[in-house]
Amino acid sequence: MRTLITALSIPALLVAGAVSPPAQAQAPGANPLEQSRPLRPGLPRWLEDYRFLDDPAKRTDWFDSYRYHRLNDSAWLQLGGELRYRADNVRQPLFGLTPVHKDNYLQQRAQLHADLHLLDDRLRAFVQLENTRSWGKELQNPRDESRNDIHQAFVESNLDLGQQRLRVRAGRQEMAYGVHALVTYAETPNIRQTFDGLRLTLNGQGGRTLDAFAMRTVRHEDGNFDDKSDNNTRFYGLYASLPQTQVTGIDLYAMGLERKQRPLLGTLGREKRYTLGTRLFGRHDGYDWSWDFMHQRGHFAGQSIRAWGIWSESGYTFDQVWKPRLAVRVDLSSGDDDPTDGRAETFDPHFPRGGVYGETGLTNPANLLLVGPMLAFSPRHDLRIEPAIFKHWRQSSDDAIYLPGMQVVPGSTAVGGRDIGTNYRLNARWTPTANLTLDLDYQYFKAGSVVRSAGGQSTQFVALRSSFRF
Repeated sequence: MRTLITALSIPALLVAGAVSPPAQAQAPGANPLEQSRPLRPGLPRWLEDYRFLDDPAKRTDWFDSYRYHRLNDSAWLQLGGELRYRADNVRQPLFGLTPVHKDNYLQQRAQLHADLHLLDDRLRAFVQLENTRSWGKELQNPRDESRNDIHQAFVESNLDLGQQRLRVRAGRQEMAYGVHALVTYAETPNIRQTFDGLRLTLNGQGGRTLDAFAMRTVRHEDGNFDDKSDNNTRFYGLYASLPQTQVTGIDLYAMGLERKQRPLLGTLGREKRYTLGTRLFGRHDGYDWSWDFMHQRGHFAGQSIRAWGIWSESGYTFDQVWKPRLAVRVDLSSGDDDPTDGRAETFDPHFPRGGVYGETGLTNPANLLLVGPMLAFSPRHDLRIEPAIFKHWRQSSDDAIYLPGMQVVPGSTAVGGRDIGTNYRLNARWTPTANLTLDLDYQYFKAGSVVRSAGGQSTQFVALRSSFRF
């Protein structure tokens, strides 16, 4: 714990003294929601700010009279919702290593939320209810279906402390940092990721922020209003974002993840895992880059944790028709070379954004070396297409292939070699109206020698999602 306390002080010291008075009101036209609303699928709904609708001339959308209600001079209420359907077709799920060789299913997510602001935003209450259903799925997981439940419910206070602005948020909430290397909203699964706990945010000059959080994960049940905090898991940390210039920035973070009981590679034990990391990012003259470097220490079931991970993406956007962007992704995460030496060396990415590798859930950034090109282009203003090819290897041939949640591909620890396979991925998003978003995901994962030696084979996946937000 001393290691983490020392680490947590680093971002705080770097941000101390950099906090400015509260930001002034937005300039007219600064809010992108004035041009198109609501937010597209992916971002949380609590980011939406519709105060510009106080001007009747800006109420140009049919839903404006529903989504924003001015209660008095210092209070307002925002309402909204979403209806999403997802249809998936999977051939040879989990590399064909289960009795299920074809899985076709339909999922539904329906959400309604209310966002109440009082005392000129000094106090806030946000509640989001949802109904999630899944039909026909053979290989179930806890985030497929929870029926009727409370997805988010938090209260928030915004405090002026001299020249500082502090936001205190308590309750069930979505949370993400940076490029979601360790924590994400997880839009694609039927149930997005939430945490129960406390989060404090200090805003500073030039976009500088410091976050502190103490959370528990949420355990999803398949009944009505029965989701609850998982008392087996504690997640806490600091995250500081420090823009250096108008085009470059650096994030510093320290996180702790504790589990009373955690199964890993056939071992069940108590875990305390601490992650120190930094993210270098920027955008200039068409170039963009984001590089995360992470180091993990701690203890698991009597073993010392010594692990590391790198997430990196570097790209260039051409100033041409279709706005093409060409990028390369290089990810590395450590594996365990010797399970008997008293050291746990497999990197654990906690709660990462998995969709960057495709939506089949076949690989996790643990014991992984991944390299590949990415392309994105827009043949029309409302269509974005993103193909990519990734080559996957094991970082250590003595460790397993890991699925999301640190589950192990059956048989992968008993075979040698490093070649996991080649991943062909295509994402397309069409936004025909401000409210409707259509997403197509295709993935073909050509099994490599390790998967084939374990008895697996290639996997194909197609998903279509239709999201209507208001």
